[in-house]
Amino acid sequence: MELPRLLLSIDFEDWHQLVHRRLGFPSWDRPHAALERQTAHLLDLLDDLGAHATFFLLGMSVANHRDLVAEIVRRGHEPASHGHAHTRVYDQSPDAFRADLERAAETIVDATGQRPVAYRAPAFSINRRTPWAYDVLAEVGFRYDSSQYDSPRVPDRIGDIPNEPYRLGDLWELPVAGGGSYWRVLPPRNLRDFAVLYFHPYEFGPRLRTELPAEATPKQRLDAAKIVVWRNAGRGLVEKRLREVARSHRLVSYHQAYDDIDRLYGARTRALSPQGVLV
Repeated sequence: MELPRLLLSIDFEDWHQLVHRRLGFPSWDRPHAALERQTAHLLDLLDDLGAHATFFLLGMSVANHRDLVAEIVRRGHEPASHGHAHTRVYDQSPDAFRADLERAAETIVDATGQRPVAYRAPAFSINRRTPWAYDVLAEVGFRYDSSQYDSPRVPDRIGDIPNEPYRLGDLWELPVAGGGSYWRVLPPRNLRDFAVLYFHPYEFGPRLRTELPAEATPKQRLDAAKIVVWRNAGRGLVEKRLREVARSHRLVSYHQAYDDIDRLYGARTRALSPQGVLV
């Protein structure tokens, strides 16, 4: 009997960069070697599980780690786009969003030789304020989006998101079921065929440590320490639970499932109402 499939996705981004930007360090965009260690551990884990994933690549991280991104693709994983600068969609204009998409796509093509067809918004930030984002994605050549996640941390979430893939015009939406921080708190339950799991490289490998510049203030050091404590809490459970799931499910990339998604869900076309609710 064939095991049910789960779509495995990874948001490839330099966690230290994003934390340093949040804390206000002028040198926040300096790359950190931790991303290479974390990704190497994750790639070995995926090999061990016989799993393939779709890597949503952040353009600015690709630019800093071209050889690592090439290795991701060499191991059989799908390159997709996470935008370039990790700017939330609802903080951009349509023109700025388009420019960010194009810059990321060019960077990914340069590193991998493949133009991405799938996209995930930073912080799942396609919401009721930004229905135009789907039109922009389709216009620049994306065929799949995976930016919907039923999390209370997403402001103005689009309403009535189904659990399974669905079409919005020419664009497929593959909503996220869970993963990452969620699995550090609760074990995975009721994982259905074609459910989308998502993780980050920083959730795997050695424990996170602060890597702060010498000029960090006491407040910045305290804020960073709080973030690190939270991210390390229950850290070992993520890999453990992913291994458990891999015994009962096949972990596949989106690319491996595109044809079956179209065959099984092609008739499920939805539209967004003016109120930002699916109908």
